[in-house]
Amino acid sequence: MNKKNIWNTAVFGTLAILAFSACKKDLGNYSYTQPNTITIATDVQSVDPTVVFSNDSISLKQADTLKMSVVLTQTKPSDSLSYQWMIIQAAANLQNPPLYIIGTSKQLTAKINLSPNLYRLVCKVTDNTTGVSFYKFYPLNVDTSPWGNEGWVVLQDQSADGGCDVSVIATRDGSTGGTIYPNVYSLANGHKLPLGTYKVNVLNYLATLRNQKISFFYPNGGLQVRSTDFADSSSHTSWFLLDPSTINLQLNGVVSGGQSEYLINDKQLYFRFVNSNTIKIPPVLFSPPLLGTWTLAPFVLNNAGSDYYYTLYDQANKCFLMYNVQTNTLIPTGRADIPNSHFVPYAGVATALNPTTGSGFDLNNIGKNMVYAENSQVQTTSNATHSCLFRNNTGDSTWLYQIPVAVAYVNNFTTGRYLLTSAKVPGINTATMFAFPTFLNLPGKFYYVSDNNINTCTIGTLATSASTVGYSFPAGTIIKAMKVFKSGYTTPPASDSKVLVVATDETANGQGNNVYFLNISSTGDISSTPIQVYKGFDKIVDVAFKKGLGQ
Repeated sequence: MNKKNIWNTAVFGTLAILAFSACKKDLGNYSYTQPNTITIATDVQSVDPTVVFSNDSISLKQADTLKMSVVLTQTKPSDSLSYQWMIIQAAANLQNPPLYIIGTSKQLTAKINLSPNLYRLVCKVTDNTTGVSFYKFYPLNVDTSPWGNEGWVVLQDQSADGGCDVSVIATRDGSTGGTIYPNVYSLANGHKLPLGTYKVNVLNYLATLRNQKISFFYPNGGLQVRSTDFADSSSHTSWFLLDPSTINLQLNGVVSGGQSEYLINDKQLYFRFVNSNTIKIPPVLFSPPLLGTWTLAPFVLNNAGSDYYYTLYDQANKCFLMYNVQTNTLIPTGRADIPNSHFVPYAGVATALNPTTGSGFDLNNIGKNMVYAENSQVQTTSNATHSCLFRNNTGDSTWLYQIPVAVAYVNNFTTGRYLLTSAKVPGINTATMFAFPTFLNLPGKFYYVSDNNINTCTIGTLATSASTVGYSFPAGTIIKAMKVFKSGYTTPPASDSKVLVVATDETANGQGNNVYFLNISSTGDISSTPIQVYKGFDKIVDVAFKKGLGQ
């Protein structure tokens, strides 16, 4: 070994020994410690066991207040902790809810206004000394609020409070005493409906969509709310593909198939399709208006077998027309848009059109003003008959036309027209409120309001059509709304169409504003004893039944 190698070996060995010695000496200068570990548990003494149960699962109704607190176990106790309570999606393929952080203290008190669905509640605790966070996850089921399920929506004028509001009677037919939930609109939104709100509509889309809306009309505007909690959803300013120059909302509904929504604004028809495809790409806008030679009455007659065929009435030219909103064409397609000529010429027996001795009618030439229309048969019937009430221009004569609504018309009706004389049907020429049941054999019966009475009209020939007082309220009573209970369920309950719901103003007699549920017998007569009477409302403007979501 030469001297150079000996020197290198010696130097390397010395450096190695010194390095080992330094490491050995340095080993005693370090202490490795674990950070604070926090275990989070539910404080079972602070929760409602009917809300938080079985492995910390949480189930509550929409708009309920959730109260929670946690108990912590720390390996190195620290007082410098921060908290966050969050709600996230229950599965990765779902969107996060809009309200993300709902609390920042150890004790949580938060009103849960989320749409009914499955979520996850997260409690996050952070040790501020180390910046390390720890989590506890809770399955969270938000169920429909009691007033978001089925029940009767009661629109009320609350002018003294600067607007209108809604109460919900949580019953379908009054057979079970339903709780009244007051002011549910302002509860959800923190403000009233606009002053002068005059109509409530319930929109039941296809049941499998689990989608339902409620709309309200007010002067020069309208809005839709979520059916589950009445929270504002949209206003008329975001409904239209092309904004109308005039907002005069008259009718809003969904045809029986549950996908085609219609709106009549200022005597013009708008529509939109709300189905499994369009609902994925909101907003779903209303089409431009269907323009033609017509001026529409605020009624839509649709056939139960199709979402697309709308039978409409031209109030200006006093005739019917049919429109296919899917193909954007008049039906029959071969006929031009000429007033009083939308259908083929009348093909029935000519004598059936005799104004006094006949009972037929020509769809092209009704010659009267439509004042009301409602189905008189269950809408699952392929050609469900609608009953339409007409008056002449002077308003001194009223007729009932019963029309089997179809997707094509031969225009040969020889029956279905009934003259209702004021001598036998008192008050019919001035009546503005009507209701038709669907379970009677046609021509059947219907109900109309005259003064403080509900009259039952039995439909027959000119000689036999007559009415009697079906139910009488005390003198001074003002009847504000009247509807036959039509549930809209795929499998209707036994009471479907056999309950009459009537809203009254009895303040003149010191009895306030009330809602009556009245039985309709198998022969169409009104029971003299109410099933139930709900009291304590403000001035009632309108009522509508809201079925359970997705049914």
